[in-house]
Amino acid sequence: MKPEEYNSKDYLPRGHYPWPDLINPHAEQMGKDMDGWIDNDYTFLTEKQRTTYKKMRLHLCTARMWPDLTYEQTIPCNRFMLQYVALDDQVEHSSLEEIQQLRIRCVDILKGAQPKLEENALYHHMALIRDEFRALMPDIWVERFIYYFYQSFRYGIELEYPYKIAERPPSLTLFKTIREYSVLMRPYLILGEIESGLVLPEHIFEHIVVQKMISHLTLVVAWQNDIHSLPKEMAKGTEVFNLVFVLQQEYNLSLEDACAEAFRIHNEELAKVLALHAEYREFGEYQEHVDRFVYYAGVGLQGVNSFYLETERYKHGGVGFAWPEMNNNMKTI
Repeated sequence: MKPEEYNSKDYLPRGHYPWPDLINPHAEQMGKDMDGWIDNDYTFLTEKQRTTYKKMRLHLCTARMWPDLTYEQTIPCNRFMLQYVALDDQVEHSSLEEIQQLRIRCVDILKGAQPKLEENALYHHMALIRDEFRALMPDIWVERFIYYFYQSFRYGIELEYPYKIAERPPSLTLFKTIREYSVLMRPYLILGEIESGLVLPEHIFEHIVVQKMISHLTLVVAWQNDIHSLPKEMAKGTEVFNLVFVLQQEYNLSLEDACAEAFRIHNEELAKVLALHAEYREFGEYQEHVDRFVYYAGVGLQGVNSFYLETERYKHGGVGFAWPEMNNNMKTI
């Protein structure tokens, strides 16, 4: 198989997962909201980058992942979708120290610090996200969200860094460990609790079966992302943090065989989630909470897959990606 012949829908077509494929009824207004933020607030990006983000239609990812949110609830989720994606994209050429400073500053703001006037929209929207989530959700949920945000950067993006700089992937075992966090899915997973209105109490959330399901769900999304983003990453030419590339290195596989193995690993991870959820039903009065948590995580997983199939973000040649431009003033990130 030649790189240009690759098509992710051959592996992950629409409706691949055993949950409904839905979309939020407020999707059109969510698109208007996001375009307004890009045009009016994200002015630290170049005009070309802002146009590219609008073409990605990231609001549809929000609308598909969380179809049951009220319009009021969509606002911080949609705002976080744009902020988190832009933040991840724009650190592509940052140093490790800059990435660490970014993480520290964002966490400080989530915990209550106010952004400075000269800081860009990534920080100002982070403060809005914090305030909007606090208005909607109990403190236990907000603290969980902050911790998952911290984890994703500290153990994901930061641990990826030396391998990306060296343009050499780690072993498959270490890659899987880091990728669970660098896919940045953990903060998104718990947004389903906004939809359900059922926040898992701490002793249930920390239960080993719940944590194991979260781990498996996160890895399903990681492998899903690697399958869909492969055209963009082949175009980059220097990307190493993709399951397909790691499998090629580890086992000396062709592109076609590595893709088939990545798909097998993805399906194996999905089967583990479903098996755990079906077998362990010992949460007593909180069983419905856990069932709803898994259901909304599954709807989100199905939804992001549908989004990947319709977005321009991962097109061949990398033409739909908002690559960082070196003239951006990244010191204000």
